[in-house]
Amino acid sequence: MKKILCLFGALALVLTSCSSDDSSESTDAVLLPKKITETEVIEGQSGSYTYTLTYDGNKLKELAGSDASRSVYTYTGDLITKVEKYASSVLQSTDVYAYEGTKLVSKISTWEANKSTQEKLTFVYNANGTVNVNQSQIINKQEIKYDTTTLYTLVNGNMVSSELIDGVLMEKTTSTYDNKKSPFINIIGLKALLDLDSDFDFYSANNTVKNVTTTYDSDGKVT
Repeated sequence: MKKILCLFGALALVLTSCSSDDSSESTDAVLLPKKITETEVIEGQSGSYTYTLTYDGNKLKELAGSDASRSVYTYTGDLITKVEKYASSVLQSTDVYAYEGTKLVSKISTWEANKSTQEKLTFVYNANGTVNVNQSQIINKQEIKYDTTTLYTLVNGNMVSSELIDGVLMEKTTSTYDNKKSPFINIIGLKALLDLDSDFDFYSANNTVKNVTTTYDSDGKVT
């Protein structure tokens, strides 16, 4: 939890710095974060990690980490349809996104080490505004569906909770937000990805200030 709090504290500083000379709505519309520094303290030792973002206009081209990892983004129109992830210039995996209109409906991940097996997420939009993210696996082009799903609850443009369900509720994360704009809000296509990035919440309109995760056993009791 400490890591997440420090991360979004860093993001808030980037947004403040970029907004310091803001004088009009038109200026605000093109603000884009160029560098993000994440700081954490583990067992009394502090360290930092830096992300550098590059763009083509308002479209994200690359997100590079200080450990020589990077993600390269490909667009079709204004939608991100492919993300290639590298480590030290070696391609590790590729995520392919599919849409109906502007709504994300699937994400298929392929790892270079084993291209015959892929992980798939299917997005189902419920009438009450929640979204189910159903997991499956594709082995030699045959899809195997699992009971595991993640339920996202979206309120006022923010992802306020996610629930991991495998027959029964296994884990729930509840998030609270400030009232400041997310530094990612002006990047084209990011919000449509919906699923939480491993490092950042690209979907939400505001910045996370607290995450609380609760785990449950098979009888529904808090562990």
